[in-house]
Amino acid sequence: MMAQTTGPGGLAPLPTDQTTTLAQVLQRHAQSRPDKIALRFLDRGEGEGQSLTYADLDRQARLWAAELLARGARGRTVLLVYPPGLPFVIGFWACLYAGAIAVPTPFITPARSAPRIAAIAADARPCLVLSAAALAAEATIRGAVAAVRPDLDWIATDGPAPAGDPPPPAPPHPEDPAFLQYTSGSTADPRGVIVTQGNLIANMKMIREAFAHDSETRMVSWLPLFHDMGLVGGMLQPLYLGAETVLMAPMDFIQRPLRWLQAIARHRATSSGGPNFAYALCAERLRPEQLEGLDLSSWRVAFCGAEPVRAEDLRRFAARLAPAGFDPRALFPCYGMAETTLFVSGGPAGSGLATLPGAPDLPERVICGLGAAGQALAIVDPETRERLPEGKVGEIWVAGPHVGAGYWQQPERSRDSFGARIAGEDGPAFLRTGDLGQMSGGGLAVVGRLKDIVIIRGAKHHPEDIEAAATRAHPALSATAAAFAVPQDGAEALVVVQEVKRGHQADPALDLAAQAVVAAICEGFGVRPLEVVLVRPGTLPRTTSNKIRRGACRAAYLAAELARCPAAPKECVAISGGSDG
Repeated sequence: MMAQTTGPGGLAPLPTDQTTTLAQVLQRHAQSRPDKIALRFLDRGEGEGQSLTYADLDRQARLWAAELLARGARGRTVLLVYPPGLPFVIGFWACLYAGAIAVPTPFITPARSAPRIAAIAADARPCLVLSAAALAAEATIRGAVAAVRPDLDWIATDGPAPAGDPPPPAPPHPEDPAFLQYTSGSTADPRGVIVTQGNLIANMKMIREAFAHDSETRMVSWLPLFHDMGLVGGMLQPLYLGAETVLMAPMDFIQRPLRWLQAIARHRATSSGGPNFAYALCAERLRPEQLEGLDLSSWRVAFCGAEPVRAEDLRRFAARLAPAGFDPRALFPCYGMAETTLFVSGGPAGSGLATLPGAPDLPERVICGLGAAGQALAIVDPETRERLPEGKVGEIWVAGPHVGAGYWQQPERSRDSFGARIAGEDGPAFLRTGDLGQMSGGGLAVVGRLKDIVIIRGAKHHPEDIEAAATRAHPALSATAAAFAVPQDGAEALVVVQEVKRGHQADPALDLAAQAVVAAICEGFGVRPLEVVLVRPGTLPRTTSNKIRRGACRAAYLAAELARCPAAPKECVAISGGSDG
């Protein structure tokens, strides 16, 4: 029998160091609080929604785990293809119970999601697919997966569960993979982070301590369950605690941000959050009359991460929500990534927003809290690999029990990213995050990115994917393009610079070509570019190996030094940003 400890203030027992897997945690909660609501999912983001108790979730997970074991899935990858909802949760926990390796996939719409899901399927090589009945019958996604894995069985878990009442399977070992978290890399080059059972438990403890969570925590989350922030922070953390979580579909928030705040007020949530854009969106869209009768006084941790955190947006949010009882001390900037399961730094809870003051040549920088207990956090010169002192900007390196086991079936890339050593030290192997930061008073300020990944409204996009879509958008366009982010009104916006084919520089149809690029990117990525710039052949700067130098291209754009095509009028290439889709 697992040892138990009493939570803060004599609350229900919390998981202890003797707990080795999340499956064991949930089984214990099902025994100690069987009738407590574990999850709710709000239809259209409103009302009381559908719910599962801890006993319900445990039983459903055991039943579907038995099905997975009967099909030989233990220790093998299982693809999860679901729309937002409770069936995903059941499918994921069935994998944890069975010792199968869950592989969540991003679903938005069939057309937009199919290429990415197929790329993940080709890389992960699952033994079967768990899904909802409607998606299992959807021709676009099913056809895309079949093109790379034609032998897969699809199991719909949103219908009646298998009969019986099987006992919990033998728990997996802490070093066994729990799931693969695919990062937002190129569709042609997917990277699945191996998150082990031990990684999950370690990061659960880190989050609980930093966020001051306990079994009475109430979470509201609209974050995608295929994303590390929504999966680990929004769903797994409250279930680890034996708490209650209220879920809603991301699109229900995007379409009407007030739903998020109404859910927090209705369900008296104590912890909720999202990327910076969510706070900016609320500050921009909400009107004073919409806040009448809204009580946000229960909200104690308003976490903000997954993209650069901007102090001004959080201040505007806090000021706008003050009449509804929002406490600015709840603001909780944080930092993390899939490679560390989720959480690296943040808090302490209740300390509010802290920043490094700006200067004429430097922007104000948000401090994303203290490093999580139980990890090693270092700022390192990315070239010399020497540790840098406090106040110096360098690459953020992380080591600890929450750092993943590497990238799925990519040993060389795993060694490069997960096996870094600080020069002149005998310490542990570190994860190179690819992000720049500096330490200040024990807190971490994230400065920027070494990598070329473009982050728009919390979603990461690989520039090569965007560039490929642009070059295919119109016959007058060449195979050469560059995509990058630029600052725009306190956020980041997408710019695409696209070369035209020789002989088309004066083509009067270039305005249609620019519009085609915009349409292709909106359809493929749900992002509207700030600007599509059509330039003459040979304009984009390249390396000696003929690779596009995106940084140099971005600098030329900001300096207005690009050789634009004369036939592409400004009104055809300057596209107002702001809305997704």
